[in-house]
Amino acid sequence: TIHLLEGTYSPSLTGETFPIIMLSHIDLIGAGEDVTILDAEQAGRVITMENCTNNTITDLTITGGLEEGEGGGMRLYKTNPTLTHVNIVNNTSETQGGGGMYLEFSNPTLTHMTIVNNTSGWDGGGMYLKNSNPTLTHVTIANNTLEHHGGGGMRLYVSNPTLTHVTIENNTAAGSGGGMYLQYSNPTLIHVTITDNTSDSNGGGMYLYDSNPILTHLTISDNTAYNSGGMYIRDS
Repeated sequence: TIHLLEGTYSPSLTGETFPIIMLSHIDLIGAGEDVTILDAEQAGRVITMENCTNNTITDLTITGGLEEGEGGGMRLYKTNPTLTHVNIVNNTSETQGGGGMYLEFSNPTLTHMTIVNNTSGWDGGGMYLKNSNPTLTHVTIANNTLEHHGGGGMRLYVSNPTLTHVTIENNTAAGSGGGMYLQYSNPTLIHVTITDNTSDSNGGGMYLYDSNPILTHLTISDNTAYNSGGMYIRDS
């Protein structure tokens, strides 16, 4: 277990090198999400996790990630960590998916998190899920921006996550699915609010392409799009 004290850990302040490459059986524990900050200062991705097992990350902020490829803040591949009280904010993936987080063949548990103000050049301003089935509980995905294609807040491709008490708001897509873009995906959404998202194309709140989500106590309101402000359904 690595305990991080209060402070900002960055190239300019502490000589940190990014990305941080996590190994199995390592826990990264901060002093609080507002006081322990991992800031890559646009020097690269903040955290990379590949083929890792038995990891916990908690009580810190992940920010300043800049990656040409996948996952500006975090990239998970075949990894199932537990993240609690983590902020993922102000990260960018320039040409690929997942400004905040990119998940592939990964099923993490995400609890009491905020994923905000991230940007992706292509797919998933906040998060991109590919063949992944994470569990999200008490998560806010807000103010993320997508420059091309689908999913201002979240992009799901062949993924079946479970979202409970999740808020997806004020995300913007210069394409389809301001809040969420689902393709070949069947997520379960329970007590989820999708509001004030914007799409330049189809589905301000949600875009469904050959997808069949399970919706329980879902609120979709005040979303805007060129076509179908609330939900756009294609072949679903």
